[in-house]
Amino acid sequence: MKILVTGSSGFYGSHLIDLLLKETDAEIYGVDNLHRLEDFPVDPFEIIKDKEKFNERFVNWEMDYRDLKAEKIDEVGIDTIIHLAALVSIPESMQKPMEYFESNEKGTFSLCQELLKTKSKPFLIYASSPEVYGNPVYTPMDTDHPCRPRSFYAATKLAAEKQCMVLHEWYKYPVSVIRNFNTYGENQSNSYRGYAAVVPEFVTRSLKNENIKIHGNGKQTRDLMYVKDAVEAYVRVMKEREKTQGEVFNIGTGIQTSILDLAKKIMEISGSSSELVYESERAADLERLEADCSKTEKLLKWKPEYTIDKGLDITISWFKKLLE
Repeated sequence: MKILVTGSSGFYGSHLIDLLLKETDAEIYGVDNLHRLEDFPVDPFEIIKDKEKFNERFVNWEMDYRDLKAEKIDEVGIDTIIHLAALVSIPESMQKPMEYFESNEKGTFSLCQELLKTKSKPFLIYASSPEVYGNPVYTPMDTDHPCRPRSFYAATKLAAEKQCMVLHEWYKYPVSVIRNFNTYGENQSNSYRGYAAVVPEFVTRSLKNENIKIHGNGKQTRDLMYVKDAVEAYVRVMKEREKTQGEVFNIGTGIQTSILDLAKKIMEISGSSSELVYESERAADLERLEADCSKTEKLLKWKPEYTIDKGLDITISWFKKLLE
């Protein structure tokens, strides 16, 4: 088996490669332009446990995934493509909508067109986001929940999903979509292009005893999933391709945690003396997120194993070493 991972040096990519090395005998190819190193100059593959397997079975192509051509995919004989590469900041997408359109939406469309030209027709697994749902009509949110994106980031992710699924609907091309609810863990950038995800932002500030900024009243909720659970779902979708192609899956914990409770929990685990500072709410912030993963659990026998306390403890310990 030969697996190609776009966004290989990213947060998800590094953990996925670590798991693929452990659970498969596959040759793994990464496609990444390494742009994350501009903001987060940490060895992206530092978390890989088995360095011997990594050196023997992993090759990274330093390039933009949008430059990937059918000939290169066929030359290597790729069986599966896990498409993680994307620009991911909601606030930034509202400042740079064209850049997000070009990278996330148009780029995925171009990749899909190249895949149609391949002889090998590799299984495509697309990494999407719960942001495609918008504010919930009901919770937990299943994959039939209405999709009403509230940011350009969310709109580009939903459009890219549709581009992927057209391949399956029209050509019967093997495609699956996974909507990752809020994921955290080691190797997540605490400064992505000037913006940070909530967990690494809170953890970094907590460890430095700096003020933690809460937008709005902090009662907005997220479904927080530890990254090792998340990438396990990708491997299961890949291994069960006959069951999973043409399907959209949610992955998350099914538990809502408020932003305020998250901040307090991180401060408690890290022993921080940080203080909470309230700022105005952001226009595109969703009120609640909670995944209904019953379909994923039924088809793939997948359930998250890490509690938020266990996941945060591991994450905080990793960031603590990074900051020393």
